[in-house]
Order: sequence, then structure tokens, then C-alpha cells
Amino acid sequence: MNRALVVIAAGLLSASANAQEGGRPKLMADFSLYPYQSSVKDDVDFTTTINARLPGRFSYFGYVNTRGVVTDGSARFVRSEQNLRYSLSDKVPLDLNYQSVLIRGDGNDFYQIGLGWRVHDTPAWQDFFRRINLTYRLTFHLRQYSVDDNDAWAMEHFFRMTFPGISDRLYLSGFLDQTFNQDLPDTLPRNPIVAETQFGMRMFDRFYAIGEYRINQRRVGDERNFAVGIEYKFRW
Repeated sequence: MNRALVVIAAGLLSASANAQEGGRPKLMADFSLYPYQSSVKDDVDFTTTINARLPGRFSYFGYVNTRGVVTDGSARFVRSEQNLRYSLSDKVPLDLNYQSVLIRGDGNDFYQIGLGWRVHDTPAWQDFFRRINLTYRLTFHLRQYSVDDNDAWAMEHFFRMTFPGISDRLYLSGFLDQTFNQDLPDTLPRNPIVAETQFGMRMFDRFYAIGEYRINQRRVGDERNFAVGIEYKFRW
């Protein structure tokens, strides 16, 4: 957990140092609280997410998941991902990606390196994605380094869509992660999926009402859950 906070702090400081420059925000942070859980009552109920544009071609994305904030008032770290990305070129929508994954418990942490493709920035498709107000990123985590040091690799999809033709208050976003070639117990799917789809509506100022549908095939018997909550979006 401390390592996650150090990386987040570094991203915040770097982005804040350049926040006065023009253009799109240098720092974006979302704080999400989920008082309602439909099925899995002890699921994640507080999430902090940070995006930061860093000097040069670097950028940062990370999140920290916590549970117990609402259910019993005793916050417990669950999982965190920290990503450092390097854009290869202004003309080629590809990023080198380093990801650190920190998971509650001993010996669960692992690290991944790979290549990210900003599909919406692909020249032949830019106009199409712009017309439908969709951003889509596909990341191939080509090599995983863990305690087991196996040959696992993963694919990660991320999307975000807005609806200006209906209302500028609405958005839809989500991700889908799938791991391949990992040594897992027989009770789990061979290539398990973890996915979330979030629908948000701005209520006032920077506060949003959110609903989130979750799938976690690593959680046998409790694979699906639906959470409702509030989110505060910070932009600088």
C-alpha cells in the first residue's frame, strides 16, 4: 500500500508542477464511494483514480481500491494498479506501458510491461471515434513478473463515451481485463475476466451519481455485482 501511495504522490507532484500550462487538464482525480452493493456486500466501496500528464511524452494512471469504508467503517486496502506510459510518437498512437499491481496479502504483487494502442487516435479512424464521442485503448501486457515467474500475459480494454447530443451531464466508461497462460486453481476459468462498466450523471458542480456493473471471474460464486454511489471529479 505504501508503494502505491508513493507512486501516486509522485504523479500528483509532477502534474501539479505543470498545471498552469494551457490545454487540457494536467491532473485528473476521481473519488468514488459506493454505499450500495447488490450482491457482494463486502466488495470495493471506495476508489481513488488518478490520471496525470507528466513532462515529455510520459503520462501516469493509477487507482487504489478499498473496502469496508461504508460497511463497517474500517478501511482495508484491496488492490492498486500503477501505470507509467511513454508515447512513442505524435504520429503513432502507441505507448510503452509499465504496470505495477499491488494486491492485499503476501506474495500477490506483480509487474507487467507491454504496449498500449490508443485506437481512437489511429489516423484512419479518428473522425469516426470523434463523431461518436468514444475513446478506446487496448493494452497488451506482454510479460508478467511475479513470485511464480510464469509466462502469463494479459489484455486490457478501456473505453469512455459521452453523449453531448442527449446531455453533457452523462458518460459511460469501463474496462475489461483478461489474463492468459496463468497457473490457476481448477476452480477458476482458464482465462479469467475482470470487468466494470460505469454509468455516470453529473448532479451538480463536480459531483456525479454513478452505477457500476462488475464482473470478477476470480471470485467463484460471487462473480457479478452491481454498485451505486457518488463520485467527485477533480480537474486541474
